[in-house]
Amino acid sequence: MLTLPRALPPHAHIAVCAISGASKIERVRSGAAWLESRGYRVSLAANIGHLFRDYLAGPDDERVAELNHYLRSDDVDAILFSRGGYGAMRVLDRVDYEAIRRNPRPIVGFSDITALHNAVALRAGVASFHGPMLNLDFADGLSDGIAEWFFAMLRGEAPLTHRFGREQILSDGVAEGVLFGGCLSLTTSLAATPYDFWIDDGIWFWEDVGEEPYRLDRMLTHLDLSGRLRRIRGVLIGKLKGCGSEPELAALLHEKFGSRGIPVVRDLPFGHFGDNLLMPIGVPVRVNTSDGTFTVTAPAVQR
Repeated sequence: MLTLPRALPPHAHIAVCAISGASKIERVRSGAAWLESRGYRVSLAANIGHLFRDYLAGPDDERVAELNHYLRSDDVDAILFSRGGYGAMRVLDRVDYEAIRRNPRPIVGFSDITALHNAVALRAGVASFHGPMLNLDFADGLSDGIAEWFFAMLRGEAPLTHRFGREQILSDGVAEGVLFGGCLSLTTSLAATPYDFWIDDGIWFWEDVGEEPYRLDRMLTHLDLSGRLRRIRGVLIGKLKGCGSEPELAALLHEKFGSRGIPVVRDLPFGHFGDNLLMPIGVPVRVNTSDGTFTVTAPAVQR
């Protein structure tokens, strides 16, 4: 069982880090302004707008130093991220996990930040959150329902229920288990490393961007051949962006998940389209296709 982070207090101090790709600083500042308008104080890591090798927000030393600086600061109540891209894997062995264990606070991000979520679970034993980032979600603003879910979860409210439609169901069923997952390509890239986080008998969620159907097929087949897909109780699939046509995706998803005898739901509102539903990694959830509900059944933070 993972340790829960502390609840986000009113007027919290939120640090925004960049351990992956560089961002457009104007959009990050816009996202920060959205949070500040709701009473939060926001600090931006110095490297957010830096560009190194055309795809990193500064050299490894700089990216991890900025992250560790905020992890070691007792003045910071939550860590968010500017964007994903690539680069988090490069610094996993240098993150200060002891600082996370000593002072567990919400760590929120998606896409490439999946690598950090896995590492935090395994190396620090702390739960974290797949969710909105500054350059995309907060810059564009969260919709009312997604924003309320976000703040309610970080306040420690539970249960929280999201409803889905019949057309989103690939396979019927009811299941309870601990939620885990993230970006599919990161999950497969971290397999057989010290940061390979998987929960047997859990509820797995995944999404991705810019992966052709045959590449999704390859990654899902890899996980299936490893036996992992036979050891989970349910699957939640986000909105897949730039991953082929709808007929191609529908055929692939039905082939891979339609007859597993566990509840499988697709097109949930998390992923690279933005306006991300916060997904608490390491927290009990329930999926029920008969009434179309996904419920976080217990608080995701310590109140």
